[in-house]
Amino acid sequence: MKKNSASSQNTTNNFRPPVVTILGHVDHGKTTLLDYIRKTNIASREHGGITQHVGAYQIETSGKKITFIDTPGHEAFAKMRSQGAGVADIAILVVAANDGVMPQTIESINHIKSAGISCIVAVTKIDLPGINLDKIKKQLVKQDLKLEEYGGEIPLVAISAKTGQGIDKLLQMVILLYELKEIKKDLKEQTKAVVIESTLTKNRGIVATVIIRNGRLTIGDNIVCDKQAFKIRALINWLGKNVKEAEAGDPVEILGWQFPPSIGSIVFKTEEIKLATKPPMSVSKVSIKKPLLPTHQEILPEEEKIRLIIKADTYGTLEAIINGLKNKKNIEIIQTGIGIISEGDIFLAKTTKSLIVGFQIKLTDQILKLAEAEKVIIKTYNIIYELFNELDEVVEAIKTGNMVKILGEAKIIALFHIKNQIIAGVKVTSGRIARGDQVKIMRGNQELTRVRIKSLRHGKEDVTTSSQGSEAGVLFSQNLDLLTGDSIIAIG
Repeated sequence: MKKNSASSQNTTNNFRPPVVTILGHVDHGKTTLLDYIRKTNIASREHGGITQHVGAYQIETSGKKITFIDTPGHEAFAKMRSQGAGVADIAILVVAANDGVMPQTIESINHIKSAGISCIVAVTKIDLPGINLDKIKKQLVKQDLKLEEYGGEIPLVAISAKTGQGIDKLLQMVILLYELKEIKKDLKEQTKAVVIESTLTKNRGIVATVIIRNGRLTIGDNIVCDKQAFKIRALINWLGKNVKEAEAGDPVEILGWQFPPSIGSIVFKTEEIKLATKPPMSVSKVSIKKPLLPTHQEILPEEEKIRLIIKADTYGTLEAIINGLKNKKNIEIIQTGIGIISEGDIFLAKTTKSLIVGFQIKLTDQILKLAEAEKVIIKTYNIIYELFNELDEVVEAIKTGNMVKILGEAKIIALFHIKNQIIAGVKVTSGRIARGDQVKIMRGNQELTRVRIKSLRHGKEDVTTSSQGSEAGVLFSQNLDLLTGDSIIAIG
C-alpha cells in the first residue's frame, strides 16, 4: 500500500477524523482492543464482557484524531452492526486467533462489502499458544477478502490487546488509509450527522449520540431529524464533557429532543424551526384479549402464548430484542419502550396478563411494591443471550407440554456455613418463594438439582414467604454445592 505524496503535504486541519468501526464475532476482543487504544477499561464493566450498545470514542495518534465505533457482537445486534458499517469510512474486522472465522465474522464481512468501505483485518489474541495464522488467512480468502499478502488491497495485522503487540502498526495502517482516502473536512458544507444511539435518561431527558459527517454543530443550532425540529440545548463529547461545538468526524451527544430519534436517522442543520409532527409511538398496538398469563406466570396449554411488555435502556438494544423475538410464534409483544418501568406498565401488564421484561433497567422500591401488590412479574436482564435463552426455555415448555407454574425467582447473593449447614442469602427478583416450595437450582442456563425450601428467615425472624424485592436466608432440604450468583426458581 503506497502513500499518496500529495495527501501527505496537506495539514491535518484539511481532513476530518476518519470514522472507524470495529466489527467481528462476539467475544473476539473488539472492546478489549478499543480499551487498549483508549487506555481505559470498558470491557470488564460490560455485562458478561459483551458490548450491548454502540459506543463512539475518539483518540489522537501521531497528531491526528480517529473516531472509533464499537459495535455489539451478539447475533441479535446484526442491524446495529450494519448501521455501524454504514456510518464508517474504515472497518477493522476483528478475528480471534483461537477461533478463526465465525458466523458474525462472515456477517460483518458482508456488512463491510455492502457499505463499500476500506477494511483492515486485525487478528486478535495472537499471544495465545499454538496459533495458526495461515489457517485464518485461508479462511478469510474463502470469504472473498482480498488480502495484501495474496495480491489484494486488504492489510492484515496480528495483534494482542493484552500485550499491545501490533497495535501501533494497526493504528499506523488506519492513518495510512485515512490519508489515501483524502477524507476532506469542509466546515462550510451543509451539516449532516447520523444517529447511532438514543436513550431516555432520568436527569437529561432524551439523549442521542451522533457522528457528524459534514459541517459542524453548535449549541443553539436549529436541527431537523425524524420529523421533529428543535434547538440544540447541549452538546456532550465522548468524555462526558459539555462542549460548545463539534465538527465533522466527531462523536457527540445531542440534548433537546422532543422524542427519541430512530437509529440511523439523519440530522440536518436548518435556519428555522418548523413544527414537529407528533412523535411516533414507541409501543406496539395494545390489544386487550383473553388472559394469556394467569397470576404468577402459569402457562396454560390451551393458550400457548406468552405476552411481553419490554422496556430497555436504549432504542438500539430495544430494537435488537424485538428483532430477536419476532420469529418466535409463542411470544406476543404487547408494548415496548425505553426508560424505567412505570406504574402504567404494571397496570397494563395486569390487564393483559403480561410478563414485564426489563433490559439493563433498574427497579425502584415503589415499582417492586406495586408489582407485588398487583401480582405482576417483572424479569430484568443485563445480558441479552440470557434473556433469549430463558424465553426459549419457556417456549420449549409450551411446545413439549412440559408446563410448570413459576411462583418466584431469587438470586443467591451470599453463603453462610452455620453448624454444618449451608444458609443461602438470597434476593427475590420476581414473584415469591415460600417454605416448602420445590425449587430448581440454576447455574447460568444449567439446572443443577431440585430440592425443597426447609426454612426461611428474614433477619432473626422465621417467615413463611419472601416476596419480590426482599432478602432472606434460605435453608434447603439438603446441603448443596452452591455458588453466589446461582438462581433459585420456585415451581408449582
